[in-house]
Amino acid sequence: QDRAADYVTGLRRLSPLADYLTANISSPNTPGLRALQGRAALDDLLGRLAQARAPGGPPLFLKVAPDLDAAEMAMIVEAALAHGVDALIVSNTTLDRPETLRSPFAGEAGGLSGAALKPKARRALALAAQAAQGRLPLIAAGGIDSGAEAYARIRAGASAVQIYSALVYEGPGLVARIRRDLAARLRADGFSSVAEAAGTAPLTER
Repeated sequence: QDRAADYVTGLRRLSPLADYLTANISSPNTPGLRALQGRAALDDLLGRLAQARAPGGPPLFLKVAPDLDAAEMAMIVEAALAHGVDALIVSNTTLDRPETLRSPFAGEAGGLSGAALKPKARRALALAAQAAQGRLPLIAAGGIDSGAEAYARIRAGASAVQIYSALVYEGPGLVARIRRDLAARLRADGFSSVAEAAGTAPLTER
């Protein structure tokens, strides 16, 4: 009956146990959840979460969908800034079904993840970076499966990346491989850190 209250309950109970918390308003697998990405509902949710956060508690991130247009992404960025959200995770799974999908299960309901999500996740990150203009840290997710892809997202404006589906196919050793490749790419381009490289790609490359 009160979705925002459920988030507040989760925040209060999990804050002592977590390194960070994510308010997920974008899972396509929960009926009606993406309605929280509207400004009125978002202001209500983020305002109540801000009031419930204890001083010194873990950072709070907001996870958004890849199916947003530029105006919607800009609105969410401004709402996140207004309510003290620490970073934006871009992005969740998509409702779209690209024509390139070959699986007989391509028409199933729910969120599509993995390599097929990559183009939409890249586009969403570019929109978020354009809207944030460095005012809000961005965390890239969706189709990241290599050091090259992690580096591209960082150059496009991400401060960090998350991997999900690729771990299923390649196992936890993927993390070390991405780190090694990413470090080599940073050195090759003269960067001493991820932070130094974040957002340095020309707009035409994003």
